[in-house]
Amino acid sequence: MTQPPRDPASGGEPEENRPGPHEGQPYGGWPSYGEPPYGQQQPYGQPYGQQPYGGRPGYGAPSAVLAGRWARLGAGVIDLIIIGIVTGLISIPFVNWNRVINPEPGTSMYSGAQVGTNAISIVLAFLYFWLMHAKWGQTLGKMLLRIRVVRDDNGQAITNGQALGRAAFYGVLGGICGCIGLIDIAWILWDPRKQALHCKVAHTVVVTADPRLPNPYDYR
Repeated sequence: MTQPPRDPASGGEPEENRPGPHEGQPYGGWPSYGEPPYGQQQPYGQPYGQQPYGGRPGYGAPSAVLAGRWARLGAGVIDLIIIGIVTGLISIPFVNWNRVINPEPGTSMYSGAQVGTNAISIVLAFLYFWLMHAKWGQTLGKMLLRIRVVRDDNGQAITNGQALGRAAFYGVLGGICGCIGLIDIAWILWDPRKQALHCKVAHTVVVTADPRLPNPYDYR
């Protein structure tokens, strides 16, 4: 009786008895969509910015890198200028124009409503950072410099609660106490993951918004 041919490379095992390339794997041997090849592991549990993460195709951007420190600072300056312009326009009705034209030593050009104007600026800053990050992960400054806020554990879109926490720390505390806002932003300069304090509070990082990579906010 003729024996089936044996392959020396497989230890003499007949070819038809050798396992196929995908046997022993789930569902006929093909890995689930978005999973790594069989026998390989993904580095789960590592904070974003230290090791790559295994994001779902079409939602995350595994190849994205942390945004540069100067890009972050530049975006913050642009945002503050925008908020300052809007606040200035709102405060115009409260300006005492007589004191502007004829200034007196020790007096302010604002009327007694200056405190209310400052409160409006804090509220505007809070809403601006909260709503724009919750919807797009970007403010106008971040859009111009092509950077984006994502979760620090998997690079996905941040939650509404995370956007709220960032805005409350940065917009409200920074507006009430300028020293807190200064330390918050300056933290970017020496932090290894380029995070500000409000990033650490909300567990977020800022990455490059490469148009060639998937945008996790596309389905918001």
